[in-house]
Amino acid sequence: MKINILKFRKISWRITFTYAVVFSAVVILLNFLVLYGVRFYLRQQAITQVDSIGKNIEGKILGVGDEQKDIYDKELVNDSVINSDINIKIADSSGKILNNSKNFNPQVSIKANPNNVMVVENEEKHLIVKNFVISDNGKIIGYVQVAKNMNREYSFLKLLFIVLLVADAIGMITSVITGFSISQKILKPIKEITNTAKRITATDLNVKINVGEVDDELSNLAKTFNEMIERLKISFEKQNQFVSDASHELRTPLSVINGYINLIDRWGKNDKEVLQESIVAIKNEVKYMTELVERLLFLARGDSGVIKLQKEVVNLNQLVEEIVKEGKLVAPNRNWSYNHKGRIDIFADGRLMKQMLRAIIDNSIKFTQEGGTINISVEKHLDKVKIVVKDNGIGIPREEIGKIFDRFYRVDKVRSKTTGGSGLGLSIVKWIVEAHNGEILVESELGKGTEVSVLLPM
Repeated sequence: MKINILKFRKISWRITFTYAVVFSAVVILLNFLVLYGVRFYLRQQAITQVDSIGKNIEGKILGVGDEQKDIYDKELVNDSVINSDINIKIADSSGKILNNSKNFNPQVSIKANPNNVMVVENEEKHLIVKNFVISDNGKIIGYVQVAKNMNREYSFLKLLFIVLLVADAIGMITSVITGFSISQKILKPIKEITNTAKRITATDLNVKINVGEVDDELSNLAKTFNEMIERLKISFEKQNQFVSDASHELRTPLSVINGYINLIDRWGKNDKEVLQESIVAIKNEVKYMTELVERLLFLARGDSGVIKLQKEVVNLNQLVEEIVKEGKLVAPNRNWSYNHKGRIDIFADGRLMKQMLRAIIDNSIKFTQEGGTINISVEKHLDKVKIVVKDNGIGIPREEIGKIFDRFYRVDKVRSKTTGGSGLGLSIVKWIVEAHNGEILVESELGKGTEVSVLLPM
């Protein structure tokens, strides 16, 4: 029983059941309409026939037309009885029966409900009866009763009902088979998607679903699934690259620390210069690793949505001035300039704004030679604030500009070893800007310098 319930829960069986129920309901409704329509038609035919016979007899008695017959004339009944399903009675003005075809007895008074159709139905008979009043100049001269036995028609209706019932049963069975076949055909692409999904692993994301040429909902589902797989593939590739790069970045300082520890172990106990040199180098590498781990943790928290912006009204001019002062202390041998037009406030996370500006200016310091120029400007740009940091440093090759925000990416690998940095600074800048619904633009030319523009909503 449990297996049957589980099977019925399958979409294919639900589609089959729905299809069969709808089809059966439509067929039953049509059969009802057919039966009702045939019954109505046969009854109307009988009423028309009864009415025609009654009026014909009435006309003969009253002498309408060329032929006139006396009410006592038995030929009136004999000429009008078409078959054994018709019974005719003729009575005088008092209701006394003068003529009777005696095919069957309607058991309805000849005076009852004159000129109106009566339906008599019970287990044995189904009759259509109509009584006609014959009057001449307002004087009643007699009565005519015409009755139609409908048993033959009702037998036909019973036979028709049985035929339709058998047709319904065959139709229902056919609808189940057809519905199941159609559901299997409809669900085939979904089964293919399911089987494809089962074959997907983190190490194999090259599986694709055959979309086909038909542009329908299922093909759109397959396209969406393929696009999802492609995004997962890119995401896994980035994740693997991220882990690989992080491991590489951590391996280098760890190797340096291990080398200096071995140096101390061999000669540092007796040689103070070696000991001091090793301590300084180890401190530097530990500092580098600490900064690297902090930046990795920041990006990880940012990707997972843990970092929540603490927005407040920030005096952007004052914030930039602080960063410029810090830059002058760190790099006094660069030419600094800061341009702005009046106070500009923005609604942002002040701590992250400071971190972003420091990272951008830190890059300018690293890649601008001594005596070079670093210009910072802040201005309103439509409904946004535009922050521009421009230098005349070594610049970035045009083909590399689109990659500088990638994690661990360095334009000049050799120079990066001397300038320091993990290749995560601009990735953090990009995250902060986008978290504030802003955008960052970079223009650069090799050997001439770089201009970084940040647009933030006010």
